[in-house]
Amino acid sequence: MTFEDLFIKDQDFSKELENKLLPFMEETATDGYLESNDGLKLHYQYFLNPKERAAIVISHGFCEFISKYAETIYYFYQMGYSVFMIEHRGHGFSDRQVSGFSMVHVNRFEDYVDDFNLFIEKVVIPQSLTERLYLFAHSMGGGIGSLYLEAHPEVFKKAVLSSPLMELNMGSTNKFLIWLVCMLSYIPFIGTKYIPGHHDYDHKYKYPHCSTMSKARYNFVYNEREEEPHYQSNGASFRWGREAINVSKKILKNAHLVKIPVILMQASLDDLVTPTAHKEFESKAADCKLIRYEDCKHEIFNATDDIIFDYYKKIMDFYE
Repeated sequence: MTFEDLFIKDQDFSKELENKLLPFMEETATDGYLESNDGLKLHYQYFLNPKERAAIVISHGFCEFISKYAETIYYFYQMGYSVFMIEHRGHGFSDRQVSGFSMVHVNRFEDYVDDFNLFIEKVVIPQSLTERLYLFAHSMGGGIGSLYLEAHPEVFKKAVLSSPLMELNMGSTNKFLIWLVCMLSYIPFIGTKYIPGHHDYDHKYKYPHCSTMSKARYNFVYNEREEEPHYQSNGASFRWGREAINVSKKILKNAHLVKIPVILMQASLDDLVTPTAHKEFESKAADCKLIRYEDCKHEIFNATDDIIFDYYKKIMDFYE
């Protein structure tokens, strides 16, 4: 089977979601929980392919969850890969460190990396059928994945970083305000408050003013969030903001430690992460190729048909 045979066009997505993607997820997933080093329950699923060519581990983005990646998981599985995915702390059915489901909070960005490493050691390596692990990491998950590749350079054979968080796009925000956010986050009762502009989940339908270009795919994710409170992660705490701001220096400082083949996928209309950090990472990593999509928003896998097809085709060819 070729990827051309698998690809789902935007006009067919809603039908194929019901006929293929959701039944596949329900029938194929193995569901479980893992305890983090600091006692949090972390939710994961894996999709074990009996003819596994390699195992792909997915690291998702800010406010995301496993079912959002149903299409991605389906494609990888049908192309011969097992797929493993953990919901990062503060997301999906994994435990939070603050009350409610809306706020995303983390004490240290490295906590995500430690959780991810535990998942790989306790679940991925014991359950996968081969010794070949590939990384697929998007946005915040790309920041987590980048730090992981630097700290554990021998674990993955190849990596795809999709619109990775290597530096937040602050736009025209005053540098003093950025500094102030970082400083205020150290005050205990402020560190777990929302940063300016962030708030509880408000049920608003935001298409087309969002990071997604495919309306059908946006509708699917929106409906998932409406129906399941665990999927209603929505805004960042001061502490998360500080950690996301500071992570750029850590990633770029150690980019030279990444020796494996990497493709870094970048969107020209991305208003969440900056392209300059991507270029610096590409120049420092040993074997990194930057691929840029013009007229494309942050979620490249939820863009227009031509972009989505080319995106996945390049990834499949790379993993091949």
